Amino acid sequence: MAAPWLSVIVNTYNRAAFLRNCLEGYLRQTAGGFEIVVADDGSTDGTAEVVASFAARAPFAVRHVWHEHQGHRRAAILNKGIAAAQAPYVLFTDADSIPAADLVAMHQRHREPRRMLIGGCVRLTAEQTAGLEPTAVARGEHERFLDRRWRRRLWLKHLKNCWQIWIRKKRRPHNLGLNYSVAREHLLAINGYDEDYRGWGNADGDVRRRLRMIGVEPKSACHRAIVFHQHHPPDPTRTPEIRARNQALSRRPDIPAYCARGLDQHLQPVGAS
Repeated sequence: MAAPWLSVIVNTYNRAAFLRNCLEGYLRQTAGGFEIVVADDGSTDGTAEVVASFAARAPFAVRHVWHEHQGHRRAAILNKGIAAAQAPYVLFTDADSIPAADLVAMHQRHREPRRMLIGGCVRLTAEQTAGLEPTAVARGEHERFLDRRWRRRLWLKHLKNCWQIWIRKKRRPHNLGLNYSVAREHLLAINGYDEDYRGWGNADGDVRRRLRMIGVEPKSACHRAIVFHQHHPPDPTRTPEIRARNQALSRRPDIPAYCARGLDQHLQPVGAS
């Protein structure tokens, strides 16, 4: 098997049913040359069996990176996923997000050196989500929800992103963790995700800010590179207290480009077996 150009890192925690749909979507991709790394924040709901079953029939490499659940440690498990990635380019997404058939192709087509490519999402309703299962995803039924209304919304979002990039607006555009890509070497240069972020919020924006510090600018493709977000209740760590803590962390004036508690904790030393 040829070396992959892309590592798709799928973040998850106790969403085995959603993960089945997500992974099924990667069997429909119009472009190849990628691997999947499932970054699992300590699931106990049969996620490991879902990944093993999928890996047995997938025509590309699939790995499962896991750590014990000790609260919301998304930043840490994503760093472990980056450490396990074998490709020079990384696409971040979530288990609740089903890829369009051309998602990988769009990230391949629109990527540029020293750019972080920001994709878009169609947010499914509870009713739309309830009607989806792997066999429906295999038939591409989720893509019918990309209707004229959603296409218009994504185009407007793209134009807004382009404006915010042009004026270099602080903390914009949003790079949602369910759909953005960047070269792995740039993630190494900023030490990946800052693991001081615990609970929901701000960790992805912090990555965007620190990438900009080293000259890696955002680029919008939210009208082209699309995922379909499955509806679910809000993250239980999306509380005012945690939100305020992470927001304060993201807005402190002395943020270094290379975070203190990050990816380097999970990298295997050079020469180690």
